[in-house]
Amino acid sequence: DRTATEEVCHETGTEISNVNCPGQIVISGAIDALEAASNLAKARGARRLVPLKVSGAFHSSLMEPIVGEFSAAVLNTTFRPPAIPIVANVTAQPLVDVESIREELLHQLRRCIQWQPTVEYMAQNGVNIFYEIGPGSVLTGLVKRIEPAAQTFNIGASEDITQLRELANSS
Repeated sequence: DRTATEEVCHETGTEISNVNCPGQIVISGAIDALEAASNLAKARGARRLVPLKVSGAFHSSLMEPIVGEFSAAVLNTTFRPPAIPIVANVTAQPLVDVESIREELLHQLRRCIQWQPTVEYMAQNGVNIFYEIGPGSVLTGLVKRIEPAAQTFNIGASEDITQLRELANSS
């Protein structure tokens, strides 16, 4: 539960970094702080704790040392106005112009990703087909847990693109 997780984070110096789906919240922090948070959460009745194998404390204040370099890269990248709104996963709100997209990218580095509210917003606004592009299918699984009626497609390899084209042509 989010309130219990916030309390554990406050007491251990960790941060919520992802609100993924019902029952799944990810926290970030220094390794010793994460161990303390894990022990405290278990003591308070957490049902399942899974250490993630990631290379950094993404979406947290621990990303601060690279903000300057990342900001320079974002500011030096040419963006075009989106043809359709992009739903930000920090605010779960639509982005419709280049400047808001840049701002969102800069916030993503250090702020909590609101994946569940993002998917809920999209579903409430008529989106019922979700595509995950890239290796893995974590997001596809999360979408199904948030919106079981949604159609999901995972595009992780070139043959997936071929299948998607065939599906589009048969419709």
